[in-house]
Amino acid sequence: MHETASILVLTETSDRWFGSPAILGELLRVEGINDFDAVPLESVNEDLLTDRYLVVVGPSDPPNHIVELLFSQVKAGMGLICLAPGEAFASRLGLAPGFTGVMHPRVAVSLPDFPETGLPVKGWAQQYDPSPNFEMTCPLLNTDGTPTGSPAILESAKGNGKITVVAYDVASCVYLLRQGNPLLAGARSTGFKRMRPSDLFHDWQNPIDTRYPVADLHTHLFRELIHRTWPDGTVLPWLWYFPDNADTVFVLTSDDDWSKIEHFEDLVDSCEKNDASLTFYLVREKSVVDRPLLDDLSNRGFDFSIHPDLRPPIHPHWESRLVEHIQQFKDAYGRSPSPSVRNHAITWSGYIPGARIESRHGFTFDANYFSMLPLAKYYMAGSGLPMPIADPSGDLFPIFQLPTQFSDETTLGGQGFEWSLDLTPEQGIGLVTGLIDENATTNHSMMCVNAHPVSFATYSAPLWDPVMAHAKIKNVPVCSVDRLSRFWHQRREICLRPVPLNNATIEGIGRLHPEMTAMIPNENRSPGKNIRSLGGRTFSVCKL
Repeated sequence: MHETASILVLTETSDRWFGSPAILGELLRVEGINDFDAVPLESVNEDLLTDRYLVVVGPSDPPNHIVELLFSQVKAGMGLICLAPGEAFASRLGLAPGFTGVMHPRVAVSLPDFPETGLPVKGWAQQYDPSPNFEMTCPLLNTDGTPTGSPAILESAKGNGKITVVAYDVASCVYLLRQGNPLLAGARSTGFKRMRPSDLFHDWQNPIDTRYPVADLHTHLFRELIHRTWPDGTVLPWLWYFPDNADTVFVLTSDDDWSKIEHFEDLVDSCEKNDASLTFYLVREKSVVDRPLLDDLSNRGFDFSIHPDLRPPIHPHWESRLVEHIQQFKDAYGRSPSPSVRNHAITWSGYIPGARIESRHGFTFDANYFSMLPLAKYYMAGSGLPMPIADPSGDLFPIFQLPTQFSDETTLGGQGFEWSLDLTPEQGIGLVTGLIDENATTNHSMMCVNAHPVSFATYSAPLWDPVMAHAKIKNVPVCSVDRLSRFWHQRREICLRPVPLNNATIEGIGRLHPEMTAMIPNENRSPGKNIRSLGGRTFSVCKL
C-alpha cells in the first residue's frame, strides 16, 4: 500500500510566473527531499490533508473552507509554510497586510553559513504587520540593504502545530535568480555578437553577491524552514548534495574548439595526474578526435558530447543543426553523445526555447549558462547545483541547468577578450580555490568550469593544473558532467520518510545506494566524524 507523502505542496492556479506545484516542488528536490505530493490548491479536501506532517502553500488567497481545513490540521500538530499569503489569508493567519511591498528586496538571515549582507530576492515581497503571537526570524531589507521595518520570515504556533510565513515567492525568486529576467528574452544587452544566456542578466546581479550561490542559499534556507516548522516528535531526513559524502564537487568540461591532438593529450595527462575526469564537447566539423581516441578516453573515464556551432539567425535553425550534429556524432563514433550539451560561443535564443529543443532530443544537462562580464561574474546564475530549466508559465523541462562559473577566456588576461576578468594565473588560482573551499565549508554548493584543450596547452594550464591539484588535496572530486548527472538523477528517485527524533539510522528504502548519504536532524549529537552542522543545525550522517 502506498504511504501518504509526508509533505503536501500546493499552489493556486493562476498566471503567476513559475507558479506551478511542480516548480515549487523542485525547491524540495534540490535539497534532497522527495517525500512530497504537489497538487493544485483547488483540489484540497480533508482526505488530501490527512496524515501529512507539513503543507507548503504557494502565493495564494485560498477560500475559507480550505483555510479552515489547513488550520484544523495545524491545531492537531501539522506544520504549515505559507509563501506571500494574500490579504484575506494573511488576516486569518494573524497578519495585517500593508497593501504594499518592495520590489527586488533582500532578506537578512542571521544563521551560520549565510552571508552577512543577506540574500537578494527577485520579485515582489509583501509587507505585513504581524500580531504579537508571531516572531520575526528574518527581517526584510530594501534593495540597498537598509531596513524596511517589515518581516521577511515569521514563525508562530497554533494549537499543537507550527506556522511559518515567508513574505515572498521563494520558487519564483530562485528561478529568476537562476535563469535571468524573462523580460529580456531575445534582447541583446552585452554588446557582443551572438546572443548568450548572459544577455538575460542585465542589471540582475548585485556586486555584493558575486561570491555567493544565492539561489542555492535560498533553497538551503527553505529546507531549514521545513525543519523548523516540522512537527515535534519526528524529523525529516534528506539526501546530501554530493557523491560519497564529499564536501563539494568540481565539474570539469572542455570545449573542443578545433584543438590539436597534443592539446587534448596535455589536458588528459593533467586530469589523470590529479585523479580528475571531464566532459569533452566536440565540434561537428574537423575535430581531431577520431573513433579510436574517443573509445580509448571513454574507457579511461572521460565522456564526450557535441558542441553545436549556432550562428544567427539562431532560433529557426537550432533544432535542425542539433539533429544534424547528433547524427554526425553517431556516424563518426558509433554511439550517441553523452546527455549534456554546450553550444560553441554559448549561443542562445529567447528565454529558454533552446532547452526545450535540447530536451526533446534526449539531452538532460545544459551547460550554456556561462558567467561573463560586463553583466555578471562568478555566480551569474546564483547557483552551482543543478535544477530543471523551467518556463515562466510553470512547465518544467527534463533538462537540468548546469551553470558554468569560469572558463579560460573569461578568467585569464592577455588574450584580448572584452569579457575576461583579466586575472593572472596566481589571482585565478586564489579566486577559484577560494570558492571551492567556501563551497565545501559554508555555501554547500559546487562549481563547473571549462578548459579548452588548446587554451590549456597554450596558456591556462598554470591556472587549471594547480586548481585540480588543490581539489585532490582537499578530497574534492573533479568529475565529468556524466558522473554528476548519474548521481543527480538517482538522488531524485530516493524517498526518505520521517524518522523518530534523535534517530541516527535510515531503514526501509530497499537496495543500497553507496554514493548516497542521508542527513538526519539530530540535536543531541556532539560534533564528530559522523556529524555535519549546517545553518546552525546538527545532522547525523548516514550512508545508504
